[in-house]
Amino acid sequence: MSTPREELHALIDELPDEAAAELVPDMREILKHRLEMRRRRATEPRPWPPSWFGAGAGSRPDVARQSEEILRDELGRSE
Repeated sequence: MSTPREELHALIDELPDEAAAELVPDMREILKHRLEMRRRRATEPRPWPPSWFGAGAGSRPDVARQSEEILRDELGRSE
């Protein structure tokens, strides 16, 4: 089993010289961007709660409030 680095090298080795020459600037920008994002994530504090927190609408009726009743109905037990 190869490492990701070995796999990347193998993919690059399969490229024709012209294609490799065309890809160098794009790959340089992609790698630069990814490294910058990785550094940023490592140093910036992460807010809590995240921005998406609470994005979903709550459901009605409140299941937790009715849990005993729901379990009783589903399990077919009487009080």
